[in-house]
Amino acid sequence: MPDSAILIAHPTRQHSHRLAKALQEEGCLHSYCTLLPDERSLAWVPLFIRKRFPSTIFRNSLCELPQGKVHVLVGPLITQKLASRFSSLGIRLFGELLSWAAFDRWVASQLPQQKPRVVVGYEMCCAETFRVAKSLGVKCVLDAAAVHFDSQDSAYIGSRNSQLTWAGRQLRARKAAEIVLADQIICVSEFAKRSYAAAGVDPVKISVNAVGCDTQLFSQASTVQRSGSVKFIFAGVPAYHKGFDLLIASFEKLASQIDGVELHIAGDILFAERFVKRSIKGLKIHGKLSHIQLVELLARMDCLVLPSRLESFGMVVVEALAAGVPVIVSDHVGAAESIKARVNGWIIPADNAEALYQRMSACCENIDKVRTMRAVSTETARAYDWAHYSRRAVEFFKLTLQG
Repeated sequence: MPDSAILIAHPTRQHSHRLAKALQEEGCLHSYCTLLPDERSLAWVPLFIRKRFPSTIFRNSLCELPQGKVHVLVGPLITQKLASRFSSLGIRLFGELLSWAAFDRWVASQLPQQKPRVVVGYEMCCAETFRVAKSLGVKCVLDAAAVHFDSQDSAYIGSRNSQLTWAGRQLRARKAAEIVLADQIICVSEFAKRSYAAAGVDPVKISVNAVGCDTQLFSQASTVQRSGSVKFIFAGVPAYHKGFDLLIASFEKLASQIDGVELHIAGDILFAERFVKRSIKGLKIHGKLSHIQLVELLARMDCLVLPSRLESFGMVVVEALAAGVPVIVSDHVGAAESIKARVNGWIIPADNAEALYQRMSACCENIDKVRTMRAVSTETARAYDWAHYSRRAVEFFKLTLQG
């Protein structure tokens, strides 16, 4: 596919840089547009100043892509970050709207000169890009990292409340327009695909390409023998839609009945403390961790818990499996498709604290059995290595370019 014809536009990252890398290696990446600064473009800044830059600049560097194909719009992301500090939902959403719309208009303005054959956009950030692309005969692909917004509304009140603000309604309108304008939609799980189909989107234009993880990195933890007290782990944003409140309630009950059991939280400390109203024996909050730090922590864990009310995929599930850690997930987690009951984990009903408590309790009672799941968990994760995602992505876009 030696045709540099595919433009990818994402204001931050998600998994878009993985797609860009796969298409670049195949020789068909036209360009990659983003709001995140590329470390290489800051080489003119004195080293002693660069060392003081936020770590996110270096963590999100795009060194695997040619610098000439990376285009950065500086400014809008600062607006979004400043607005996110306000307690008012309306202000936070207004900041998002300003930032994503500015990025969208910027990408759209480049299309007549850039002339790609395919443009890949992301939710809330590509409505105008798709409109201009359609007028130029350019194919539009929506890479949908989340489930359909109708499903989000049914799962948690935060999504419904966003519609009470002007900015929230505008963002919703952008999402709806992007779905209509897209020639193809790529979802990250069959679960997410079903949410779009249930909302009336033609299943014919929906494809699935499951995201994954660096299995080689996380499998380093699979060789460590687990022992001692039972250790559960939650990794991610401690939030309502992740079922974090259910997890804290279930663990508090469990800790009052079983000596030594532990729950480790790898996530934002301030977010986690919103759900922890009192001291809980065995609860350990580590804060945000790098991938390497997470691997080191997983090496000591017995079971990952992700009781989300709604999760399009849940990358941490396959990361834990790669580390040899079985998982407990809700049936509203896309990555539950990787779980074989009682083989590498368990699937429980979403929004059910009692089911979660019973499953965690059963793991404690049968911890020796849980620890024997290490090898099959690691084996399962191999199907979710980024190499498989890249191969499927290349195949999809070959067909898209061929019409």
